Amino acid sequence: MVVALVFALAGTATPETFWLNFGLSLLFVQWVVLVSAALICGLRRSLLRGNDSGMGWVVFLVIPIVCVVASLVVVAFLPRVGEGDQLWFVLRNTLISLLASLALVRYLVLQQRWKQQVAAEASARLDALQASIRPHFLFNALNTIASLVHDKPDEAEQATLDLSDLLRTGLRSGARQSLAEELELIRGYLRLEALRLGERLKVEWELADDLPLEQELPALLIQPLVENAVVHGIARLPEGGQLAIRGERASRHRLRFEVVNPLPDDSARPAESNRMALDNIRQRLALAYEEGARLKTHREDGRFRVELILPA
Repeated sequence: MVVALVFALAGTATPETFWLNFGLSLLFVQWVVLVSAALICGLRRSLLRGNDSGMGWVVFLVIPIVCVVASLVVVAFLPRVGEGDQLWFVLRNTLISLLASLALVRYLVLQQRWKQQVAAEASARLDALQASIRPHFLFNALNTIASLVHDKPDEAEQATLDLSDLLRTGLRSGARQSLAEELELIRGYLRLEALRLGERLKVEWELADDLPLEQELPALLIQPLVENAVVHGIARLPEGGQLAIRGERASRHRLRFEVVNPLPDDSARPAESNRMALDNIRQRLALAYEEGARLKTHREDGRFRVELILPA
């Protein structure tokens, strides 16, 4: 609309011809934009996939070229326009299209830089949130090993080896890992807690066969939910209890995980560390998936239920 207005103002000699020129200019600009967009999309898909610099030159050159061709077509079908007017018509349209292309490329470059900056800030914040949850994992694992050193030194040694494996798989540098690695991290953590809690810790796994185990997700996303269930639920019960871990496809594009644990009688309100861990996970979900994931908690009949929904 704005470009058509510029064309109309540039080519109008009297106020009486403005609206006619504006309508013709609007039709001309629409065809130039549609053809240019089609050519740019076609070149991007076939030749310039992932080449941002080349894509910038294409955007800058395609629009003026299409505008020149369209101007020549208009001139060819308007014999009433004099030779001098025809040359000025083509030259004027070419100059305006060059300016419009330059402004568009500049806008796209600034937009891309803004997106990269936002992504970098989100990644840095995600790493910081993830790093803040690692000490809780290490603290509980080391407590388990310390409790075994005097009475069960062999099991303490094996637990140390298990922790070493967990450090390599779940706490390495990098914010993402596969779902299979996250589940193996959970199994390793539960093996460590089983050494400390013994028969008090009972685990029920219900994992659907169609879970996409190769899918990447932020590391230490499900494991803290299991850790909270053990530390703030089962470990505080003298008789222990059963921990249920379920995973399934909620729909074609959604994964659903559920962690359920019994609660002691004095847990009317969640512990501060439990609430901090849940808030941490919610913030990481918002950074990693925006609106595509959510975390819900339910407290009913002496049990605490956490439901995690992730995009598939």
